[in-house]
Order: sequence, then structure tokens, then C-alpha cells
Amino acid sequence: MLTAVGAGSAFAQSWGRDFQRNHVTAGIGAAVPGDDLKPYYKVAPTWSFNYGFRPVKYFQLDVGLDSAYNSADVNDYLDTSYGPLRIRDFQFFVPMGGRVVAPLAKGRVEFYGGGGAAYARYTELLKQPSDYFQIGCPVCQARDGWGAYALLGGSVALDRSQHFRLGVLSRVYMVNTSGPTIGTTPSVKTSDRWVNTYATFTFSF
Repeated sequence: MLTAVGAGSAFAQSWGRDFQRNHVTAGIGAAVPGDDLKPYYKVAPTWSFNYGFRPVKYFQLDVGLDSAYNSADVNDYLDTSYGPLRIRDFQFFVPMGGRVVAPLAKGRVEFYGGGGAAYARYTELLKQPSDYFQIGCPVCQARDGWGAYALLGGSVALDRSQHFRLGVLSRVYMVNTSGPTIGTTPSVKTSDRWVNTYATFTFSF
């Protein structure tokens, strides 16, 4: 009976206390468009910021922001009193979901997979002449929509306390967007897929 109690106590400790609850992750990588976007958008640099909270050791709630740059290859200019200002396109993704975490080697190595809902917005933005004030862009267009995402990745702890980790993460976005033309995208509802892959750095506490 004492053995059973000890095993139960060890399991409860493993499930509830011997791990970091908060995880802040930043990443850089490449965004690869697909489905209806493939003829119009190109592979683009992307960056990611994610916050994860683990109520238990093996499950994490996630919310984040991913952004890709100039995938639609917009390179226009707006004439202003400050001279011609460049217009470029950005793609923003907001993933909201969770992941199942598989810790190995006492948590030094982690593998995870998951998914959830996702919001996507593709928009043209004007390069501002100063950090202290903003100029409106009446010709800039935007389109957006909702869908889902799936993720797969892993990480390795850099220190014994497991506060710092390096890893690799891929998110696959499947969203439907509609709105005006961005680049050469037709102004109709499209079914979009993105495969965004990042090298990541995580701070856990």
C-alpha cells in the first residue's frame, strides 16, 4: 500500500509541479503559401511570437502572432508631402489553441503537436517617414478571414533549470480569406494554406 501511495504521489508531482508553467517563444523562418494563393504569393520571411500556459505538465494553451513580409510582392508608392513613401504587404496570423507536450530525458527534450482556430489578415502598409507620427494610406488594401491551424515541433533545454530552450516549430494554416486585391490576388473568397516553419527560442518560467 505504501508503494502505491508513493507511486501516486510521484505521479501527481510529475503531473502538477515539476515543470515550467509559462512559455514565451520567439521565432524566425519561412512562410510557404499554397492552395488558391500559390499562383499569386511567394515564399516569404516570417517571424513569430507565442505565449503558452501549461495548467498541467502535458498540455499547453497557446495564443500567438505570426507575420510574413512581402509575400504578395507589392512594391508601390504613395506620393505625399514627405515625398514618395513605399507600400509593402504583410501577412498576419493569430493562432489560438493548444498543444499536447511529450517531455523526454526529464524534460530536457520536448516534442509537441496540436492546433486550434486561426485568424488571418493580409494588408498593405505604408512605410512611415517618422516614428513620432503616422500618415494615413487611403490606397492600402486588406483582406482577412478565419480558419484553423495545426502545429508540430520540438525543443531542447539549454540550461539545467530549463528556463531557456532552442527548437523548431511548424504551423500549417488553413484559412478562407476575402476582400480587395492584394498584389495580384483576385478579389474573391480564396481557400489559403500556409506552411510556416521557425527556428525558435523559448523563455520558460
